[in-house]
Amino acid sequence: MIFSVPRSVRMALLFTIPAVAALPATAKAQDTYPQTLYWGAGLIDIPVAWVSPVTGDFAVNFSGKTFHGAKASPGFSALDGTNTNGSLSFSFFRRLEAGVSIYSDNPEWGLFAQGLLLDQEAFRPKEGLVRWVPSIAVGMRNIGPYKHIDRFTQGYNLFPGTESNPGKQHLADSLHQNFNTANTIYGVATKSFPLSELNPGWGKTMLSFTVGYGNKLFKDDGGLGSAYSSNSWNGAFGGVKVDFFPSKNSTVSIMAENNSWDYNLGAAYEWHGLRAGAYWTELGSSRADTLSAASKLYGYSKFSFTLGWQNNVLALLRGHALERRVAELERQRLLLTTEISARQQRIASLEQEINRYQAQNLLDLEQRRSQAEQELRSEREALQKLEERLKKLEQDAPPSTTPH
Repeated sequence: MIFSVPRSVRMALLFTIPAVAALPATAKAQDTYPQTLYWGAGLIDIPVAWVSPVTGDFAVNFSGKTFHGAKASPGFSALDGTNTNGSLSFSFFRRLEAGVSIYSDNPEWGLFAQGLLLDQEAFRPKEGLVRWVPSIAVGMRNIGPYKHIDRFTQGYNLFPGTESNPGKQHLADSLHQNFNTANTIYGVATKSFPLSELNPGWGKTMLSFTVGYGNKLFKDDGGLGSAYSSNSWNGAFGGVKVDFFPSKNSTVSIMAENNSWDYNLGAAYEWHGLRAGAYWTELGSSRADTLSAASKLYGYSKFSFTLGWQNNVLALLRGHALERRVAELERQRLLLTTEISARQQRIASLEQEINRYQAQNLLDLEQRRSQAEQELRSEREALQKLEERLKKLEQDAPPSTTPH
C-alpha cells in the first residue's frame, strides 16, 4: 500500500520551506547533522550523539523511498512506487531532542526522543587524550501504539469499522504480525572533529564517527531471518560522515552507515537551514527469492531522499518583533523629521525678521528685535534637542530583517 504524509503536514512543508529564504539563519554549531529518513537528527537512518545546541531549534523533514514490489500474498501488498514519511522535532537546553514521525496518512505515527548525556564540546579545549572523549546519548524510537512496524515504518493496513466496532481499525498485515518494535531503546557515541586538528593544512573539513547499539527496530526481524536482512549486525550500528564547506552558508555532507540491517550511502546539501539529501540504501540486498513477500519489500536496494528545513522558533518570533519595532521607529523618525523641517522654516523666518530690524536700526523696534532674538535662541535649543533624539533613535534601531 502506497501512502503519503497527511495533507496538513504536506501543506506545512509547502508554505514553510520556501519562506525560510526571507528569514535570518540561526548560528551554526561546530558540527551539524541532517535529519534521518524517519527519526530526527542523525545520518541516513542511524541516530548520532548530538542535539541541536540552541533551545527552540526545530526541524521539519519529508522523506521518500522507492519500492517496486507487486501483490505478494493475501493480507499484504508489497509497495510499488515512492513511499513517503514526515517528521517534526524540537531541541531543548542543548540536551534533549523530541519529535513525532508520521508513518502514513491512515494516520499511523510514533514519537521519538533523545537525551545527550555527555557533550564532546566540554572536553575539546582540554589537553591530551581527554579532548578526544566522544559525545554519548540515549534515545527511543517508535514510542506509541504501533508496535508491528518494521525498519521502513511499514506494518499496518487500515480497515473500515464493523457494526460492533464502528471506528476504523489499524491492523498489522500478514508479514508483520510477529514484529514487536514499540519503544525501541538505543545508546550511541559520536566523535566529530575538523581535520585541521590533525594537520593545520587540511582545512575546515569535518569528520565524524558514530557507533551504537539498540533493540527492537535495530534487532527484531519479525521472525523473517535472512529474508529481512542478510547483513545484520545484531543490534549494533555505525557510520561515518564527512562535511565540506563550499561557501560560508552551505555544507555538503557525505555519509556511509550500517543501520544494523544493511549498508546505506548518500549525500546531503544544506544552505541557510534548507536541506536536501539523496541516498542509495540496502546496498547489500539481492532479490534472490522473487516469490517471497519479504523479498518484495526487503530484498533489493532502493533510492531514498529527504527534504527539510531547520530553524529556530524563538528567532522567527524575534524576527517578527524586530520588524514591528523597526516600523514603529520609522514612524517616529518621520514625525521628528517633519517637526525639524517646520522648526527650520520658523528659524529662517525669524532670521529674516531680525535682519530687517537691524537694517532699520530704529530705537522703537529694539524691544521687538530683542524678543525675536530670544525666540530664535529657544527655537535653536528645541531644534538641537530634536536632532539629538533623532540621532539616538537611529543608533538604537535594530538591524533590518530584510535579506540583502
